[in-house]
Amino acid sequence: MEIQNWINSGCNYNEGISLYAKLPGHSKNLVRLFLLKDNARNREKLRYELEKHIETKPPESTAPPKAPEKVNLQVNSTSKANAHFYRLNQLPTSLHPLAIKQRTDFQEAISLKLQLNELHPDEEGVALEICLQIEDLFDAIETAQKVLDHYVDHKVVLNLSPRNYKDYSGGQLADARRNKRTSVTKYKKRVQALQEKSLQNLSKNDQNKTEIQLQKAKGNLLKHEMELQQLTELINKK
Repeated sequence: MEIQNWINSGCNYNEGISLYAKLPGHSKNLVRLFLLKDNARNREKLRYELEKHIETKPPESTAPPKAPEKVNLQVNSTSKANAHFYRLNQLPTSLHPLAIKQRTDFQEAISLKLQLNELHPDEEGVALEICLQIEDLFDAIETAQKVLDHYVDHKVVLNLSPRNYKDYSGGQLADARRNKRTSVTKYKKRVQALQEKSLQNLSKNDQNKTEIQLQKAKGNLLKHEMELQQLTELINKK
């Protein structure tokens, strides 16, 4: 309720940072980034992070948040590579561009991590920006993984033709991403509801119908997640 009131009252930036810092499981690196710079990207990111917790009950403690800790980002290249990459001969050629981009994103994330290691301790602003870039890259890697897993599990190639956002302004892209996040949240809830229904003692006919609905909902969710990732990448290039 507190977060909803913050949204309804105009999203004051400093108040939003305070709300986010009180959330359980918040990122201390993000708090530091928000405190360091007030810009359109950080405002959009702050609102997104708060909206993810809009139904979460805030902690009862009113004590001020602890001082953020020093950036500590670890990337295990071996485990990540094993967890996220399919060989191209395991995939249809239509998914090769996505699989190649996934590998490229991973290599870029590793390069950024190495750049992060070389920064001087005084370059905190640069370090936090790099952390955010790495986070976005691994979001893209994870989204691609879901699409590739969907093919491997169901032998179905989703229609992932990207929408044309090239004429959108920065503000229009931000609005489109916000709407897309709402769609992602809606389909996640639908998938969860259908998964719970599939575990019930249904008749064979109802079980088959539920499974079909579930696979369709999962496909729609993946499409929206891919478009959300596309919007995020376009916004980051602005």
